[in-house]
Amino acid sequence: MKRITLAGIVSLVASVALHAGDADLLKLQLRYRVLREGDLIETRMKVAEWRPSQTAIIVCDVWDAHHCLNAVRRLDEMVPRMNQVLEKARGQGVLIIHAPSSCMEPYKDHPGRKLAMAAPKAKNLPVDIDKWCYKIPAEEKGKYPIDQSDGGEDDDPKEHEEWHAKLKAKGLNPRAPWKRQHDGITIRDNDAISDSGVEIWNLLSSRGIDNVILVGVHTNMCVLGRPFGLRQMAKNGKNVVLMRDMTDTMYNPKMPPYVSHFKGTELIVEHIEKFVCPTMTSDQIIGGKAFRFKGM
Repeated sequence: MKRITLAGIVSLVASVALHAGDADLLKLQLRYRVLREGDLIETRMKVAEWRPSQTAIIVCDVWDAHHCLNAVRRLDEMVPRMNQVLEKARGQGVLIIHAPSSCMEPYKDHPGRKLAMAAPKAKNLPVDIDKWCYKIPAEEKGKYPIDQSDGGEDDDPKEHEEWHAKLKAKGLNPRAPWKRQHDGITIRDNDAISDSGVEIWNLLSSRGIDNVILVGVHTNMCVLGRPFGLRQMAKNGKNVVLMRDMTDTMYNPKMPPYVSHFKGTELIVEHIEKFVCPTMTSDQIIGGKAFRFKGM
């Protein structure tokens, strides 16, 4: 009969704990692109295994209104799925950070707002983490794929005019009508609420969070450029990932390269995968299939 020692019992318990911990890991398939010789682009996949306690999801600018009616329609379509992702991730121990920019006032007394503001100042606070980031050095290697100089609105002109009249009748600024986060996204007391790059960095640092997933809108503007966006997280050393089926662009097909709205989003995603960070899809959190807009 094999003799069971105290050391053996300790080793067995440690082994069981280790494997139990492995079962709780977020096992993600990340997609990225590599520039080869000439203009050849190679798409690759890699597996990331992240501890939920070391992971955050930032919900970028999922506002209650927008100046572009089609953008509102697409967000309304996407929000139920996004909320499912957040609920599942939260239950696994992932920190959810709600970041509806310029809309902090409604949340001034919310526990999540106080949580973000109370995070101790990080020792490694990047000097520019309070600023928009319009480009990182890696992007110099390629050409930005779409023309968004018109603001990216793709509304029918008549509908657009009627939408702005409706917003104005509600006492809202038609060019910036957002006041809070979309009601379809649940905010729990143990979530964080902030639109500050400094606060969010402090929060991540104080909790030992190096893994960050971005969801929200709009990919080519706020998701990339905000102080808490993909570029800032990537250039300052976080393991940042875009959830590519939980985002949307501001792109007008009447502008170069004259492709559909959804193709414009795909081109921005490809740009991100080449020069900024990998991407993933929501089904890796909640199962099923990746989300697709009805018009795709």
